[in-house]
Amino acid sequence: MLLYGAAGACIVGIPLTAVLIFQICSNAALRQQANHYRQWEQQGLYVRVWMLKQDKSVGEKVTRADLEEKKKWIPESDYPELLTDIGKITGKKAKTALKKGTVIQSGLLYSKKKTE
Repeated sequence: MLLYGAAGACIVGIPLTAVLIFQICSNAALRQQANHYRQWEQQGLYVRVWMLKQDKSVGEKVTRADLEEKKKWIPESDYPELLTDIGKITGKKAKTALKKGTVIQSGLLYSKKKTE
């Protein structure tokens, strides 16, 4: 009888132990990943930016309809170049050809609104 009890305990216990060990390892990896995200957020790298919804050619004005706001990971070195105020973007002309999905930065647009 004792032999049957030990065999049953092994049949149930070994897979449960393996699942428990797997869960502990997965949990540790998730904690490490969460710590990395917290560090990135403290550095201010995950910010709201304005991106183009369509291509723009050189000298073409950027309008509100051309832009969409998204959250994106940005290198800390690029952060000062970002234009996060839509009022500083709309009505300005593109210095270079801009592709769809381009994050709007100060160097991509003329610094003053151009009038025709």
